[in-house]
This record gives sequence, structure tokens and C-alpha cells, in this order.
Amino acid sequence: MKSDEKTNEDVTVLDQENNAELSSEEQIEVLKLEVEKYNEQFMRVVADFDNFRKRIDRDREQQSLRIKGQVISKFLDIIDIIDKAQESEYPDLESSLNGISGIQKLVSSFMESLKIEKFVPKGELFDFRFHEALTTVDDKEVDPNTVVDVIQSGYKLEGEVLRPAKVVVSKNSEEKEIKEESE
Repeated sequence: MKSDEKTNEDVTVLDQENNAELSSEEQIEVLKLEVEKYNEQFMRVVADFDNFRKRIDRDREQQSLRIKGQVISKFLDIIDIIDKAQESEYPDLESSLNGISGIQKLVSSFMESLKIEKFVPKGELFDFRFHEALTTVDDKEVDPNTVVDVIQSGYKLEGEVLRPAKVVVSKNSEEKEIKEESE
């Protein structure tokens, strides 16, 4: 360590001696060259960063397009079956229901392939992160804040809520009576 310190001190002393030997005009020229060198390095770094940013943007666009293509290609089978169902003449109600059931199964498998999970929270405690309460009802047979009916199912994508379930929630009618009596 001490030898390194001496070397650094020696270099500093030599630089000072060299600078003293250079005239002020020469020192200015040396400093201008240094500034030019650093400016060129800075400009290269800026250009590299700009190219990097453009490449990232291009990659994101390509990935987005690829994902859209994957989703759409899976959806095309469903569209084809719906088109065939519209063109077909079903002789009876049972055949129509079978056609609709087939479409529903295809849509479900499509959703599974995209890792989209349907949830129907009937009987669960209300949770604002997953449920949207449309109304409340008095129901003494269930605990307060329990989902008693599901108006529209909810959906999650890999655990993240895509759409909350629209639900009807029970309320405690006894609490309401107590509040009214206290007033």
C-alpha cells in the first residue's frame, strides 16, 4: 500500500512539474483535447443508450404482436365454430343446446390455455379486491357480508383480477334494527 501511495504522490508531483513547464496556452490546448476526448466518449454513451432504448421498444412491440397473434389464433377456432353454428339448421332445441354447449367448452379451454380463471364466489365472504357489490339483501340464514348471489362471474389472469365478480351481498338486519332503535 505504501508503495502505491508513493507512486501516486510521485505521479502527482511529476504532473505538477510538467504543468509548470507547459505554458498556459499549452495547458489550455491539453485541457481542450481532454474535454474533446470526454465529449466524444459521452456522445458514444448517449448514442449507445439511444440505440438500446430503440431496441427495447422494438422488442416490446414484437412481443406484443406475437402475443396478440397467439391469442387471436386460438380465438379463430371459436369464431369458426360460431359461424358454423349460425349456418346450421338445428331440428330441435336439444341440438341447439348441444351446439351452444360445444361452443362454451371451446371457450373454456381457450380461457384455460391463456391461464384465465373464472371464479364464482357464491357463499364466500365479500372481498372488495375480487367482488363488486351491486346490492345487499337481508338474509338471516347467512352471515353478514356473505355473497348470496353472483350476477356476473369474475375472472383472474395468473392470480390478478381481470374483472371482479358482480355480486349480491347479505347484510345483518339485526344491526339495522339496533341502529334504528338507538336513534
